[in-house]
Amino acid sequence: MASNLNISQQKGSDVFYDVCCSVCEEDGIHNEGLFHCKICFKTYCDECVKMHKKLLKDHAVSAKSDGESWYVANKVDDTIELCEEHTTERLTMFCEDHEQLLCHLCLLLKHRQCSKVFTLAEQAKSNSQRIRLVQVTKGIEKSQKRLKDMVDRGKDNIKSLKASYEHICEKILDERRQINENLDRLQQNTIRELESIHERLNNSIEDDTKRCLECISKLKIFGAKLKDNTLPERTFITLRKCIDQTAAADLLLKRMIKKDGTDIKFQPNRELIQCLADCTDLGKIIIGDPQHNVDPNKIVSIEEKSEYNVRTATDKLSCAIRGIFTTSNRDLVIADFTNKCVKLLNQAYKVIDQVQLPSYPMSMCSISSFEMAVTVSQYIADALNGIHFLRVDGGKIIRKQVLKMNHACYGIAHVDAEVFVTSGTALYEYTMDGRLVKKLYEDRTGPSPVAGVGVSPDGKMIYVTDLSNGMLRTLTRDGTITATFQDPAFKHGWLTDNIHVAATGQVFVCGDNSISQVDTVGKTILNTISVDIAKPASVFFNEETRKLIVGFWSHDNINEFKTKTVPTF
Repeated sequence: MASNLNISQQKGSDVFYDVCCSVCEEDGIHNEGLFHCKICFKTYCDECVKMHKKLLKDHAVSAKSDGESWYVANKVDDTIELCEEHTTERLTMFCEDHEQLLCHLCLLLKHRQCSKVFTLAEQAKSNSQRIRLVQVTKGIEKSQKRLKDMVDRGKDNIKSLKASYEHICEKILDERRQINENLDRLQQNTIRELESIHERLNNSIEDDTKRCLECISKLKIFGAKLKDNTLPERTFITLRKCIDQTAAADLLLKRMIKKDGTDIKFQPNRELIQCLADCTDLGKIIIGDPQHNVDPNKIVSIEEKSEYNVRTATDKLSCAIRGIFTTSNRDLVIADFTNKCVKLLNQAYKVIDQVQLPSYPMSMCSISSFEMAVTVSQYIADALNGIHFLRVDGGKIIRKQVLKMNHACYGIAHVDAEVFVTSGTALYEYTMDGRLVKKLYEDRTGPSPVAGVGVSPDGKMIYVTDLSNGMLRTLTRDGTITATFQDPAFKHGWLTDNIHVAATGQVFVCGDNSISQVDTVGKTILNTISVDIAKPASVFFNEETRKLIVGFWSHDNINEFKTKTVPTF
């Protein structure tokens, strides 16, 4: 049984541009417009402009690199004084009641009843002290940065969407393959049963036929002997055997008559046929994250293990993997503490890119499908301490932004538009642009009572590890402690962000030679996963791929475990 699944995608680009090439866009291809013809009033990419210049040599063409002469800047400048609603009318007034610029049509149609309508000249004079150019400029810069971040996020989302599309196509094919295998198995079982029954019935008929022929032969011989003039005793023996053989033949005939016309028929499995008929698809396509319906307290157990070396030729020391992150296209990003770098691994676990950091990477968390945040720190407050935002693009790690911190930075977690950072003695909540929201929690009873941090997917629960006392504390979003769980395995003599909260909500805490899965309330160990390498320093679990990846404190290898999940009762 075979199946084919034809996969097609529309032409398109994974990149957004301010201006697209007019010629390419007509063909449904999105290439950046880098040149503009003032006569044709069209934009061209690098390739299309060559043909334009060859055919229309007298046309004036401006380039994007020309800066202010670029037509987009002029276009905005030419229309800035025009009304956005009545596009041919110039703005002449301002309505303070509605905080809106007006042309004469706006005034006539919508603002005749407004009491505070002024000419732009009047408003400019009266407003000169109230509007501060510096504040507006900063606001513009901030908005532009946020919009640029959102454009980057959009690019990541398109890549993630494409990766998820391709992954789902693979899963559909795999689902079909499994169905085919099961149907093949049912077919083989049914044919095997058919062959067995056919062989049994055929052998029975052949045996009966053989016995009939034997009876015919014997009766023929006995009948002939009865006609011979032999001694009375011999005749009696022959007669007796003839009678016995006739009786045996009668019994054989009766038995064969009962089986006469024996045939075999096939009765289809109507339940199976009806079940397939009732199905409308191989599975549901869900927009958004399907993992929010996963039980976060399902026990994760390991099965098959694979080991991969992640040391590169430029590494001077043994690796210490302090952070692990998987992009949506299944590339792996790891933070190597001892070699002060972040490495990008492909799906075969080969290092394909590596970027150096100014200090030690302490921890790492995901920001989006292709973006991550890494805490970089000395063990004390230092000028190099901060959060480095990185993104994966085209098989490369791109440096995006650095937020400087005035305290040591160890653990990090992200939810919504905020990051949570530990300093060893305190837990801080920051906005994505580095503004301190609040200090959520503080504990100065030891050298590292506030080390690792993780946040539940819904952002309601925060988990903090205490390395000094071997504890896991569960906090609400306002910093209130709701649970404290102590385990000697959680106590470490080295500083590590030893906690990971999966996208599906499972909570994992690293011990000396094991990884403990803790319930989401933070009060019970659900399962303990033993590892054969000492000092696991980071862990990452992906419910979709069913893989658990573990990095170690001083070891060049990382472990990948295939897993299965079992519901808790």
